[in-house]
Amino acid sequence: MLADDLGITARAPEELIAAVAADTRRTVLVLPELHSAYAPVDIVEHLLLPLLTVPHVRMMVESRSGAPCTDVLLDSVAFRAELDLADPRWTDRGGFGRWAASAAPAAADTGQAAEARDTADTRVAADTADRYPSPGRVLGWLPSAPVGPSLPSFDVDALITADPHHVTAWLEEAERAGEFIGELGRAWLSAGQSLCRPQDPASRALVLLASLGDVTPVPRPRPVNTDPWGAAVRARLAEAASSRPWRVVWSRTRDDNGPGWPGPVAALSPGTAQHTGRVLLTGHMGDVRIYDPEDWRPRARLSTVQPRHLTAVFGLPDGTVAALDEWGQIHVAGEIAPSVGGGGGLRGLIDASTDEWRPLREAVLAFPGEVPGRARLTAACAVPGGVVFGDERGRVHTVVRQAPDSDPDPAPSSAKPLQRLTQPLHEGPVTALASVRIATNSPSDAESDWASEGPTLVYSGGMDGRVRLWGLGADPLGTPVHARPHSVSALAASTGGGSRSSAVVAVAWADGLVVHESLGTDAGDHSGLRQFRPGPPVRALCCTGHCLVIGTDEMIAALATARIPRSEPHLSILL
Repeated sequence: MLADDLGITARAPEELIAAVAADTRRTVLVLPELHSAYAPVDIVEHLLLPLLTVPHVRMMVESRSGAPCTDVLLDSVAFRAELDLADPRWTDRGGFGRWAASAAPAAADTGQAAEARDTADTRVAADTADRYPSPGRVLGWLPSAPVGPSLPSFDVDALITADPHHVTAWLEEAERAGEFIGELGRAWLSAGQSLCRPQDPASRALVLLASLGDVTPVPRPRPVNTDPWGAAVRARLAEAASSRPWRVVWSRTRDDNGPGWPGPVAALSPGTAQHTGRVLLTGHMGDVRIYDPEDWRPRARLSTVQPRHLTAVFGLPDGTVAALDEWGQIHVAGEIAPSVGGGGGLRGLIDASTDEWRPLREAVLAFPGEVPGRARLTAACAVPGGVVFGDERGRVHTVVRQAPDSDPDPAPSSAKPLQRLTQPLHEGPVTALASVRIATNSPSDAESDWASEGPTLVYSGGMDGRVRLWGLGADPLGTPVHARPHSVSALAASTGGGSRSSAVVAVAWADGLVVHESLGTDAGDHSGLRQFRPGPPVRALCCTGHCLVIGTDEMIAALATARIPRSEPHLSILL
């Protein structure tokens, strides 16, 4: 709940503490009735005390005097301001007595008084003295110990309909006790923050299905009837989620025993040239892998000369794959694509002029050292004929070899000069970029996104939470297309499924929300906004037609858009 209030994605105390520490803005946390929480001492020791070590965090805690959690908190905090509501300086004993005299008869009439009063005048005085300064004790509210979490049964229907906070607490308690919670339980804990949000069982089933994965894990010993997993569980989740505007195509998780799990995902991008129709992925290993989006089977693995943590991956027009690292440097993954059109072989090695894309490659690789103001590059994406970069100062830089969208110049493309353009678009660093080229001709005339003629749209997202839209070579729109009070964590765009005259764009924010928007007027287009929260922090997105690939540290899944029922209005407010 704290993570939701702060607008961050965190499923464990360590993740919440790290996220709060990374954001240096002053943060004030207000925690009422700590003593009434489940396992309040654990909350103090594992969450509150570590948070208090963060310099910019302040905390206001309400807790009952004498409660163990109160004693632990006060004994562990050296610098504090303590307000004891039982201190006569902060209470009016006479006013409390007069209120108690008027409130006690009403409490007796409703059966809330702790004991019957034989003589009202004498008993009220005694009750006031004994129960001062607690209004609850006057009204007969007796403290009760928190009840431990419990579930009626451990199956799909029980999980998606029960109180999600009880389910999460029950699973965490079982895991601490060393009990086997199975892949269904682990999937719930992985997506716990999303599942605990107010939503209907169908939405909860969709999140759980995506987090569960669809590859059978390695069998392991388990008690009978405590781990209902396998095809039947997935089929029941899919049936329960059938009313939602999404369908899980495939999902890979840490627990999968298959080749499709690539490890934590850092960046995704559509391939270009010979990699068109496939997805480029980079992760924690510092390499780039190429996958088929239909079944998520690996097709190739490309290494960089100096393995580093990569933050973006993109393809150049000739098919060369490049990646951006956390320091703002660009690396070629694998080998440079061979030139086409008669420039390959021995001639290409001897005469560099026959490699028509060499000037662009060299310009792109050298660009980190030429950024105005020596700013660090933070985002990148491919566009027809070049690359778009974002930097830590909120600027977007375009490096293309030809005119942005149409060029009547019949001169060879290798002879065309490089064009560069810089525009300030965001307050703070640019965190994500995506582009899509809209076809103006017949869909049958276009072989790929890069081949069709038409305007190229570029989306940029920043730490300011805004998504800006602009045409390549044109000025951006005056107002953002999306704006939320959370940093944009990923962007993706593509032509819309079977039509190249429409487009889809997906945005992910730091609080875990993913929004998928269909743009276009085709009769078969399922226009509207769709939302999804996978649970873990979203690191990367990639649109492939009507499918959206979502990458996180613990799972990667493809969701296909489904027709929104007519009775369900399109979402117009981003929550």
